[in-house]
Amino acid sequence: MPVAAWFGAASPCKQFADHLQLFEALQCLDTSAILCLQDKAAPSLRLLVKQYRLPAEEYEELMSRATFTFLKKMEDGAYQFQGNAPSTYFIEIAKNLALSATRSKRHAYEPLDDHHELPDESIEAAQRQKESSEMVRDLLGRMGPPCSEVIRLHHIEGYTDEEVIQMGLTRYATTASLKVKRSECMKKLIQLANQWKITNHT
Repeated sequence: MPVAAWFGAASPCKQFADHLQLFEALQCLDTSAILCLQDKAAPSLRLLVKQYRLPAEEYEELMSRATFTFLKKMEDGAYQFQGNAPSTYFIEIAKNLALSATRSKRHAYEPLDDHHELPDESIEAAQRQKESSEMVRDLLGRMGPPCSEVIRLHHIEGYTDEEVIQMGLTRYATTASLKVKRSECMKKLIQLANQWKITNHT
């Protein structure tokens, strides 16, 4: 059911004169404002589902997750009003979530250790790469969160810092704080890797 139907034939956005008024109502978690935001973004989200070839039934899930992330960003202060329509930022969040869903499905069908008939001269290199991947996974497991997640998201899953912040994938609210933490974690990872090499080569 279209969200606008919850308020009858009238658009849920009718009571908001401009973008600022809608933004202020969203800050108060006003139900009408949330419905207005979803109503404005709905056509773009349906298009995203088609563009990223997601199942049609994932539209509602995408809308819910985007709404949750948007409100969290607003609560944390990561999203500030700059004159643009709040739905613009909302749609950007939804786009990143749709991209994440596409990546997850692709990884599910592409195992990391599936090398597809490698030439003989590449077998040894592939084995070394596999061992290195296993080592990194083991070390990340020892480190635990938040280090394991900030390293995995950037260096293994390939998310940009902007994507991580926009989708709320970690506890960090800015790219600067995320980069500082990842730098600290990488130093720890290198130390653990050196210890691992010594332990496994003695």
